[in-house]
Amino acid sequence: MPPPRDTDVPLEVRNVTAMLTPFTPGSPGIPVIVLELEDGREFTLYNVPYEIVRAINKLQSGEFSGPDERETLFDLAVDLRDMLQGLGESLERVVIDYLDYSTALYTASAYFRFGGLALRRRMVPSHAIFLALLFNKPIYVMSSLVDQQEEFEARAGLEEDEEEEFEE
Repeated sequence: MPPPRDTDVPLEVRNVTAMLTPFTPGSPGIPVIVLELEDGREFTLYNVPYEIVRAINKLQSGEFSGPDERETLFDLAVDLRDMLQGLGESLERVVIDYLDYSTALYTASAYFRFGGLALRRRMVPSHAIFLALLFNKPIYVMSSLVDQQEEFEARAGLEEDEEEEFEE
């Protein structure tokens, strides 16, 4: 159960790491984005699109695509971000702010301002994070979602320990 709204605060993301995390020994890995938060905790998004992991790494390394490389829309956005500055100027921030319990999927809100018009778009979190990184805009995660993820991971760890004890 989420905490009351008055205790749910946005935590600023200090660092973003996109990588493939091994699921089992020898597996190619699961694409994840790990967000390091201002309070020292981490928030992990699992099974993000591989293209996003690749594009975030490309963005953070400053490398551009080679002439024979097959590119995605995200690669193109990195290479042509100067041409997209109007979009970047209107983006204010990204907040991962919702978990749909029936699908176990997170949602992020991207906040834009076009002159006097404020606009909030609900997005896939990995896409919203990429957009914020592309234009150097702040990223936040609601503290209740971090708390829930930690509680779930702690419970999952206990269940794994119980299974190991049963097997012995």
